[in-house]
Amino acid sequence: MDLIPAALAHAQLLSSIHCICFTDMWSPEAMVELLEMPGAEGLLAVDGGSLTPSTQPPGPAGMVLWRNIGDEAEILSIAVLPPWRRSGLGWQLLDAAVRSSIAKGAAVMFLEVAADNAGAQNLYLRSGFVKVGVRKRYYADKDAWVMRRDFY
Repeated sequence: MDLIPAALAHAQLLSSIHCICFTDMWSPEAMVELLEMPGAEGLLAVDGGSLTPSTQPPGPAGMVLWRNIGDEAEILSIAVLPPWRRSGLGWQLLDAAVRSSIAKGAAVMFLEVAADNAGAQNLYLRSGFVKVGVRKRYYADKDAWVMRRDFY
């Protein structure tokens, strides 16, 4: 699995991955705005060297978007397409974002996860994140856990 930097040229692909994985679709324009924010970064996971969308390899398998601001970082979105779930790809994407943020001086990382997304919650808990709060109705009618990981 290759991880390649997400660029403005990938906005449609990022939007498509997000749409498949979540009910609140982020448009290609929203992806462009996100990637243009100061400190924003992203990675695309590509299986088999192809960026052509597919339901099986070769093709894009997932993505992670995050933002570094001073000594804080925040996961904005992380998504793994269904054929690649439970393969360790989510951990690989999260770990890459964490390592990049630490290298840029982050001391802490935050994220939000749907309160009913046990799989993602387990990934984050195993990766050292702890639940620090709840945002009521953050995802339309769903609550979100706010999670934090201190690096030092």
